[in-house]
Amino acid sequence: MFTNLDDIFKGNNVCILTHRLADIDALCSSVALGNFFKKNNAKINFFFPEGLDSAAENLRKFLCMELSKPKDFKSFDLIIVVDTGSPKLLGDYYYLVKNSSSKKVLIDHHPLTEESIHFYTHYYVDTEHSSTCEMVLSILLNLGFNFDPLTSNLLLLGILFDTKHLILANERTIKNVCFLIDKGARLNWGQDFLLQKKDRSEIIAKLKSFSRLNIYEFDSFIVGIVKIGSFQASVAKFLVDLGCDLILAYSFDDMIKGSLRCSDAMCKNNALSLNILAESLAKKFNGIGGGHKCAASFNLNCDDEQLFLSTFLSLLEATFSTKARKISLK
Repeated sequence: MFTNLDDIFKGNNVCILTHRLADIDALCSSVALGNFFKKNNAKINFFFPEGLDSAAENLRKFLCMELSKPKDFKSFDLIIVVDTGSPKLLGDYYYLVKNSSSKKVLIDHHPLTEESIHFYTHYYVDTEHSSTCEMVLSILLNLGFNFDPLTSNLLLLGILFDTKHLILANERTIKNVCFLIDKGARLNWGQDFLLQKKDRSEIIAKLKSFSRLNIYEFDSFIVGIVKIGSFQASVAKFLVDLGCDLILAYSFDDMIKGSLRCSDAMCKNNALSLNILAESLAKKFNGIGGGHKCAASFNLNCDDEQLFLSTFLSLLEATFSTKARKISLK
């Protein structure tokens, strides 16, 4: 898989960017890669479309990390995109990257999309890796990188974030964690960024979701749909943790923005992959969508809320080969 790395990861003016509202895994992957190029005396530019989420932004400030300003991407000799399932998740940077003649490299643990195959000149994608940080670790090992404690801590933090503190880790992940600890990483480094107290508006959004929840049954699976103005991903996770097998949390304004999350039990069902479900909705409504098998998101150009909901339920009925049965909450 990791072939010709020395030639591909060579550049004097390098751009590293990731998906909209970058999370801890995306930020740590970016900074760890940046440290490799800095040790090779390259100029590094970091771009984060629409900024970072709250945890990643706090980490950025802790690292005193300066962000680059938008510019003509034609000046870069190497562009690396990390943790970005679909190029459309680059937001306003999509066309800047697309129109550049530079080498374009994707490093990701999301399923590879058809668009990504044609968008990048090189890609390193493996869904068996727990996180993009674990992908970056493998690449840096193959490049002969001399791991320092800061880089090791960043990669470990990203792995802990995407594996829910190793709940989703496999044997290889545990071996990689041990390697990083041997290189100076500590399990409690940066834990404050992962264990933040939720702000008041997020707590209220979760509580509101109770009164807005619609529940459907697909054989033994319980599927919930909730319309909520913000914190869709957080609300979806919250309701799954309470016992739902699958949750769709969405907002409806100029477009439909949604988050999908499912339980570990449903995730093991081979018939369902939430990233494929999100991509199907995106194709139907001319939007963007993607993610993981057990967690995905989408933005849809749709002004018909009922059509969207009926389409979503129809896709699930086709997936499970059974009709949805609405459950009354009264």
